[in-house]
Amino acid sequence: MSQYTVEKLISLGAKPVTMSDSTGYIFDEEGITRDKLAFVMDLKNVRRGRISEYADKFKGAVFTKADPKLDHIRFGITRPSARSRARPRTRSTAKSAANLLKNGVYVVCEGANMPTNIDGVK
Repeated sequence: MSQYTVEKLISLGAKPVTMSDSTGYIFDEEGITRDKLAFVMDLKNVRRGRISEYADKFKGAVFTKADPKLDHIRFGITRPSARSRARPRTRSTAKSAANLLKNGVYVVCEGANMPTNIDGVK
């Protein structure tokens, strides 16, 4: 799902810098370009690979392994995309929502069927 958000952001002139999957996230300070996004689309949709391979391919990009205790990442916009039947650790809960607020998030835009549970919404 986040692939299409990144695609739209690029078309609007934004500079997306991060993408994730259940194993962790990549941060690419240079920005995710159309060419880099094409790599991700092949990686995730065709080869069914993990996002960590992005950091192996593009110098300067950093992969951070998923850590449910991690709560200090700062960003302004998030787009949870895990579906409602996803593993509980990938869904937005009251704790993760509190961490988002604490770390400066001002926009939450869901991209799937209820990636945020009711406690997270409250």
